Amino acid sequence: MGKREKSRLSRTKYMAGSMALALLASVALPFTQASAETKQQDLTGFAKGTYEKQLQFEEKLKNGIKENKIKTYSRALSKRPALVGTKGNDAGVKYALNQLRKAGLDPKVQTYDVYLSHPNSVSVTQTAPFERKLNVMENLKKNTPFKNEVVEGYNAYSPSGNVEGELVYANYGTPEDFETLKMQGVSVKDKIVIVRYGKNFRGVKPDLASQNGAKGVLIYSDPKDDGYVKGPVYPDGPWRPSDAIQRGSILYIYNYPGDPLTPGKASVAGVKRIKAKNADSLPRIPTTPISYGEAKGLLQAMGGKEAPKDWQGGLPFKYHLGSAASKARINLDIEYETKPVNDITVTFKGAKYPNEKIVIGGHRDTWTYGASDNISSWATIMETARSLGKLYEQGWRPDRTIVLAGWDGEEYGLLGSTEYAEQHQKDLIKNAVAYINMDGIAGQFFGAGAVPSLNDLIYDVAKNVTEPRSGLSVYDDMLVRNNGDEQEIDPLGSGSDYTAFLQHLGVPSADIGFGVAGGLYHSAYDNTDSVERLFDPGYKHQAAAGRFTGLMALRLANSQVLPLQYSEYAQSVQKLLADVEKDGTLGVDMSHVKAKAQAWEEASKNLETYSQDLLAGDKVKPKQLKQLNKALIQQERDLINPQGLASRSWFKHQIYAPGLTTGYAAQPLPALVEAQQANDPAAFAKAVKQLEKSLAKATWTAEEAVE
Repeated sequence: MGKREKSRLSRTKYMAGSMALALLASVALPFTQASAETKQQDLTGFAKGTYEKQLQFEEKLKNGIKENKIKTYSRALSKRPALVGTKGNDAGVKYALNQLRKAGLDPKVQTYDVYLSHPNSVSVTQTAPFERKLNVMENLKKNTPFKNEVVEGYNAYSPSGNVEGELVYANYGTPEDFETLKMQGVSVKDKIVIVRYGKNFRGVKPDLASQNGAKGVLIYSDPKDDGYVKGPVYPDGPWRPSDAIQRGSILYIYNYPGDPLTPGKASVAGVKRIKAKNADSLPRIPTTPISYGEAKGLLQAMGGKEAPKDWQGGLPFKYHLGSAASKARINLDIEYETKPVNDITVTFKGAKYPNEKIVIGGHRDTWTYGASDNISSWATIMETARSLGKLYEQGWRPDRTIVLAGWDGEEYGLLGSTEYAEQHQKDLIKNAVAYINMDGIAGQFFGAGAVPSLNDLIYDVAKNVTEPRSGLSVYDDMLVRNNGDEQEIDPLGSGSDYTAFLQHLGVPSADIGFGVAGGLYHSAYDNTDSVERLFDPGYKHQAAAGRFTGLMALRLANSQVLPLQYSEYAQSVQKLLADVEKDGTLGVDMSHVKAKAQAWEEASKNLETYSQDLLAGDKVKPKQLKQLNKALIQQERDLINPQGLASRSWFKHQIYAPGLTTGYAAQPLPALVEAQQANDPAAFAKAVKQLEKSLAKATWTAEEAVE
């Protein structure tokens, strides 16, 4: 599913980073000295006298991750499309298993049978003011490998249908956009809506369109957003050419991800499946994507009122809202069947605490060739596993178990990771320390999203990983690019494989990688050539991402006290509560919930002081450590409401969920905000009470761990 609609690196940040390169020469020496000093500092969570051994293992891991190995894996895996449920995907499984076994590892395959769609035929026709059949595939060269296996432009889980109607342009298809149409006197009832990608998850667009009575949706990528307006298009540059189509799932993952027919349960033998008509995650009207080259003729022929100024795109004419003179037909023959998805895992069992585990994961399925999204991550995870395997051969053992995973079916709706998390939820709720995600890491500028308890760990690790572009540490490089400030770590919404771990189970999660601005997302041009020439020459940043996530895993696996710090989390919650309060509390008193958040902060600070004193002592008692780490694991779980959100019970986290009308972007304090948006005082009061309960539990957990 990737990242562009939830991108950690906006065009502005990209340009700022590029301009910052000119400053590196003048500041490199002092920043390099700072990095050297960093390594002499204490490692958070490690008792005195254990730093040197830990840093030795970290250096061995970093040195063991080789760019050429990632290149070999990536080229082999991205030479053929690996769409879920296809022969190319199966070939990727066989290749990965073979390579991991050659490295002396013991990979396992976990298979789930899930409800999948596949297009038999996709047809889009302009029927008025003249008839023209649109191209639904890129103009690939004749010698393109496995060209016949590249799926035409289509949206996974769209229903079949043959619909014709008047075209209405609805900008990005946000709630505000549909409201603007109403104010303009334009109805979408029984019409076909054409919208551009961006602003919200693609699945939200047909959801809102169907709620407003539309019979079909066309989604295109406007050149203003990711095409020639931004810069040179592929193959000359990284931006989307006129024939490139953004494929993607429109499953309503903001209701629940994973197999649509087994919500909350793993899709294994014997599971009870609901009927498709009762699945709240399945779209209702035919929807399909087209390129801006094909959308041009549709939009240019549309009459009616001129679209608002901020609705105007990058094509060379005025955009209009539509009239009866412009029509189109969507004819989709989509086949549905239950087919297997295959996750691959490699496990390094912990020597001291084998039940406690850290999971590093990234999806291995693609839309087309997927060299960036997401072979970049899966090839890097394979190489990280190989490097850890070399350490294992030399006698190294992690204190806690480390699991590396390649998920299948992410592009269709986080299928493999969700089914895995649902199947192993009892074990994960009890024992999972953290989940670290990698998705589309072939870039040149660091970006991260995480729960606040992992922020300090991310910054600490950033000080010990070299940024290939500048030669500084990742941390110092971010300071240069952000005028001396630490780069913001984003909240997690959805759209990638951390979703089930964090928002269904309450496992602290992070999404780590490197990004760069471009427009080849989910097109047939996300290939080896674009990665090697334009996005990550030499596979240097993919290797850096492997070193980064590997070090995070080693810190989490070997620390005496887990490096999870909740005082910053509590401070963040207080800020979020203040933001909610600014928008109105519907007459509900929020003083108690704010007090609970403050109490959690105080208890967390006391716990952190206690842990520091414990590690600074001459002798650390195993019983104290066990009690302390149990509390650190539990606090994220305390933020889970077992009943889930009122709007969607699968999502159980009280602090973060994807927005109902954004789909990817995080909606902090979702239960409060949704009640606020619905102007429902009773629901708001109930949400406040539930949040109070969660914060009180987290506070009690922290207090009980301090002797």
